[in-house]
Amino acid sequence: MSGTSLRTGADRALPGPRDVMVKVPTAVLFVNIALAGNNALVAAVLYRLTGSASNFALVLVSNFAIAAVVQLVAGYVVDRLGARRLAVLSEAAACAAIGLEAAVSLLDSPALPLICGAALVSVVQAFYRAAMFTLAPQLAGRERLAALNAKINAAFQAGTLLGTPAGTLLLYLEPVRGFCVLAVSFGAAALILGTLPGRPAPGTGSGAARPRTGVLRELRAQRGLVTHILLCSGDYVAVYLFTLILVPLVDDRFGGSTLTLAVVNSALPAGVMLSGLLPWRSQAAERTLRLVALSMAALVAAFLLLVCDIGVVATVGCVVAVGFAAGSSQTLLMTALQLRSPAHVLGRVASLRLFVASGLAAPTLAGASYLLKDGVGTALAFCAGVEACYLTVLLVLSRERLLGRRTLAAPPGDTAG
Repeated sequence: MSGTSLRTGADRALPGPRDVMVKVPTAVLFVNIALAGNNALVAAVLYRLTGSASNFALVLVSNFAIAAVVQLVAGYVVDRLGARRLAVLSEAAACAAIGLEAAVSLLDSPALPLICGAALVSVVQAFYRAAMFTLAPQLAGRERLAALNAKINAAFQAGTLLGTPAGTLLLYLEPVRGFCVLAVSFGAAALILGTLPGRPAPGTGSGAARPRTGVLRELRAQRGLVTHILLCSGDYVAVYLFTLILVPLVDDRFGGSTLTLAVVNSALPAGVMLSGLLPWRSQAAERTLRLVALSMAALVAAFLLLVCDIGVVATVGCVVAVGFAAGSSQTLLMTALQLRSPAHVLGRVASLRLFVASGLAAPTLAGASYLLKDGVGTALAFCAGVEACYLTVLLVLSRERLLGRRTLAAPPGDTAG
């Protein structure tokens, strides 16, 4: 039945497996090419205008903070208005925002309008992320959800990897044309998502047969849901930490070689994309726990190996391992979180997940930045310690006398009624 449509209800077509597995990752790819390209292009234009990179750094920090706050509202809006509708509208809005950036780039003093345009894109993406977290289980169902999440993660990294150099290259077309190309990428994502249905696939949503409850009541009723959201931040923190240390690592051990930096920088997304090639499928709660613990242990081991100066080839291999382990952990944890959360609060659960990840990433990044003064090895040991804390929390909570299977799953009856 691959590649065909299934009919449910009032003759409403649901996409076949091939449609879901191709269209959704393709839309994610277009979105992240446009996002990374927009960041690179705005950074280059602002640098030309002001002669300083600090202005764009301030833009990134402020946009990150704004998006984290907006994220809390975004989940509620997604739950009320529908995931597919919000996903399409958010990408259409991003297309319009970058169109605005294209227009203001022709002005004599476009710096402030460009900053506002970049902030608007960042705000819009808060709605998009919550919508995609909710939309994936609606389209894929339980059995295909893990495979779809793995492909989404791979497409996210591929888009980021392609978008950054694309944005820099587009600068040579003149900024206005470059922004127009990126707007088309957002528009293409909106069109692709618009071809998908907005109703859930049969059998999805753990709360389909129960009264609709608020997210706070679900957090109180489900033992393990709060700590599950906390554990979901581990892969984000690991990637953020390594991204922070990447340039100092290459400068310290490989003389700041541009070629080595490019290779090491590409190794992380390559590892995540490799994890997307695994034959992912729905797992029993016990197996999910073991696989997540294994992924976290692999992250700890990779960071500890990187503490030592092990040469270019081994370093690249360890970085690929970091990406592979982080991608695997994210796929497993996110899929389990989607499956245990009632369908009508998925957007708000997504928002909490990203808000917690942002909140935990900030102090750990600050700590790693401070420790970089004592050398790259010290900062990498700190990274290993942070990931070891996540692993310890998982192992302790998953003991039968504590949460057991409830750490990453909700047994029947363990939800608000």
